[in-house]
Amino acid sequence: MPDLLEVKNLKTGFHSENGFLPVVHGVSFNVKQGEIVGLVGESGSGKSVTSLSVMRLFHDTPGEIVEGEITYKGKNLLDLTEKEMTSYRGKELSMIFQEPMTALNPVLKIGRQMRETIMMHMGMNKKDAHQYAIETLESVGIPRAAEIMNEYPHQLSGGMRQRVIIAMQISCNPSLLIADEPTTALDVTIQAQILKLLERIQAKTNMGILLITHDLGVVAEICDRVIVMYAGEIVEEATAVELFENPQHPYTKGLMNSVPKIGSKKKRLDSISGTVPNASNMPKGCKFAPRCPYAMPICQEKEPGLIASENHSARCWLLDEETVKEEEKQIDY
Repeated sequence: MPDLLEVKNLKTGFHSENGFLPVVHGVSFNVKQGEIVGLVGESGSGKSVTSLSVMRLFHDTPGEIVEGEITYKGKNLLDLTEKEMTSYRGKELSMIFQEPMTALNPVLKIGRQMRETIMMHMGMNKKDAHQYAIETLESVGIPRAAEIMNEYPHQLSGGMRQRVIIAMQISCNPSLLIADEPTTALDVTIQAQILKLLERIQAKTNMGILLITHDLGVVAEICDRVIVMYAGEIVEEATAVELFENPQHPYTKGLMNSVPKIGSKKKRLDSISGTVPNASNMPKGCKFAPRCPYAMPICQEKEPGLIASENHSARCWLLDEETVKEEEKQIDY
């Protein structure tokens, strides 16, 4: 399958009173047509900033992309003017945000918000856009869609609002959908429904989906491939099956060990000690070293690169056999 999206050496940060704070450090990944890629990590790992970078949503904010390429269907999005990028958003690339209440305009009826998107990108008149909007709402499982067109966001439940957001974002048939924690604010039953909906839409349209989440259960449910981020870097990447069967980075192992397992007799869940480092105070060497139970002296001094094998790569000195032998010699000495 060809690459739909290819991100190379992406570096993004924010201007502040204390100067420029880098948040995403040289991230590279791709999403293929018809593929669901999970982007996983704790809060503060840089997942959302990465997605906002792809959509170039830092206009009139302190955020800035300072280096890298974001290539969509062979076109570097960073070369586009803001006006050109606006024509891509919604039509070619769409994004579902975390909180459905804030993603919708609270003072505009659902119908108007749906029609505006469709009329802008699909070239329909108001009447045709209205009917198309109703059909799109029905396609995501919304009952009495014609009536909901005349309602305001606050009149709908969280699950219904999220369905409206999804309908709005798929209405113009984008090739790439970025879903940033699309089920976070919803209860477990509604979460499952939304995930099944995304899966069904993806199967029907063959769009690529970049799913941003901290929930490994969600990843196991629907993702083809998984990217694990920590402190603004990719620390592991593999197919979903390979990652769950053979996690290689200590951070990935820690995330998996913190998930409750059916049949386990443990009274307490395992946890990763410490917190994700602040962007203004990154540790020297491996960024995970201060929290890692396997850290060696070299981890405190020098940052590892991504060590790749077939369908799997991880950023860890433990995977470098020569380094491990050298460290063991020094300990023995």
